[in-house]
Amino acid sequence: MEWGTIVLASLPIIILLLYWHFTRTFTHWKKKGVFYIEPQIFFGNVKDRFTFRSSFHEVQQRLYKEFEGHPFAGYFEGRRPVLMVRDPDLIRNIMVRDFDCFVDRPVLRLKSRPHIDNMLINLKGAEWKKVRAMLTPTFSSGKLKSMEEIVVQCGNQMTRYLTEYVTENNNEFEMKDLFGRFTMDVIATCAFGVQCDSLKDPNDEFVKTASEFNDITVLDRIIILSVLFIFPPLLKYLPVSFFNEKSIAFLAKVVQDTKAYRENNESAKRNDFLQLVLDAAAKEQEDVKEQRIQELVMTDDKIVAQSVLFLLAGYETSSTLLSYASYELALSPDVQEKARNEVKNVLSKYGGVCTYEALNEMNYLENVLSEALRMHPPVARIDRMCTKSYTIPGTEVTIDVGDSVSIPVMGLHYDPQYYPDPYTFDPNRFLAEEKLKRPSHVYLPFGGGPRNCIGARFAIMSTKIGMAHLLKDFCLKRCEKTDVPCQLDTKSMLLKSKNGIWLRLEKISGL
Repeated sequence: MEWGTIVLASLPIIILLLYWHFTRTFTHWKKKGVFYIEPQIFFGNVKDRFTFRSSFHEVQQRLYKEFEGHPFAGYFEGRRPVLMVRDPDLIRNIMVRDFDCFVDRPVLRLKSRPHIDNMLINLKGAEWKKVRAMLTPTFSSGKLKSMEEIVVQCGNQMTRYLTEYVTENNNEFEMKDLFGRFTMDVIATCAFGVQCDSLKDPNDEFVKTASEFNDITVLDRIIILSVLFIFPPLLKYLPVSFFNEKSIAFLAKVVQDTKAYRENNESAKRNDFLQLVLDAAAKEQEDVKEQRIQELVMTDDKIVAQSVLFLLAGYETSSTLLSYASYELALSPDVQEKARNEVKNVLSKYGGVCTYEALNEMNYLENVLSEALRMHPPVARIDRMCTKSYTIPGTEVTIDVGDSVSIPVMGLHYDPQYYPDPYTFDPNRFLAEEKLKRPSHVYLPFGGGPRNCIGARFAIMSTKIGMAHLLKDFCLKRCEKTDVPCQLDTKSMLLKSKNGIWLRLEKISGL
């Protein structure tokens, strides 16, 4: 029999096997008695994401609306079943009360890369718990206060640059770029021990290379999405990554060099995140040496990984928050003026210096940032993986070990049941009395429960400093390039404006 005949004879069997492979998980939610939307072969329920017709945030919001009336529902990402949880009480159970059943995040296992794999967000079980416990003290109030002065210096750098740069004919800025440079300076000095002024020197080697961490080709994105939907285990054998490997390798070397220098030069130590991690690691090494503990947790790879994570998480979260907050303030001049007056009044009590105590009195400014995070959360959803078999309270539905659970941040933040007129920017939603009217787990820009964002307080502190420095000296206004409404870049994995966030800055008279 000729090969051609054999292939033709086998073709129906091959097609049937492929069809079985791509659809065999599609009965997952039906068997459990969970409401779900009928999926499409290859795409599941997220074809618009796979084809880049919708952003990740838009897809999550669409799915949330389609499941209205259901406390939880099932859908598919490719052939992978995901349970979306909409009910606030069930969300609280998963994130807090029954956390021991959902300790881990589902992690995509790409080719082994120690400086990615050892990040806190990628660790699981007991290993995550140990590293988290070691890092938590680095974000205490006392430690944040010690880092506040470093962040203020970066805010002063930004103000000096704008004061020199802004003129009547040169006053339009892309805000993600502006705040990205401010945030890069903050993270460079706090997490890597590198002093830089990226506004004045955008070609600085650290600034250029570090800011490229998220630059991967569209082809790599398509490969990752395709394999993720079709056969996820294959990802760990492919030479692709969610991050720019050249950038990650550069950052790792910076941390290693700084670590070595500080260990040999006592005077080089500073009150920054990197030093706090190094001190914790040194104490742990001493405990191992004295046999107070048996195993070293904070290895060199983990030290490097946490500093790299500080950049990956902090850069996007803070610069995105500041750029969208400035956008909303430009569209709401009354809110902007109220925030500015608060900043000026508070600073006048502290000699014009943005101290830690002054920041704590800027309550309305914090409400502004909270509302910006509600409308523009950097993360569209929170993922958890079931680590112990779990029966949903009041039902007979069981979530199996390994099942993925999705908490729809974007959907919750725009649900009119919790936020009336959700497309209106209104910082008063975050007045103490207003927050009491809502369930506890419908505002989740930094996650919730034991596995929430460990750097959330640092992010709020640094963004308050950045916004306070801008508002006290400059007025934010729309310009011809301002995109209203702001369209999202559907090709980005993150929250990113398609056309940039362009605003006009005007010096406040009398300065």
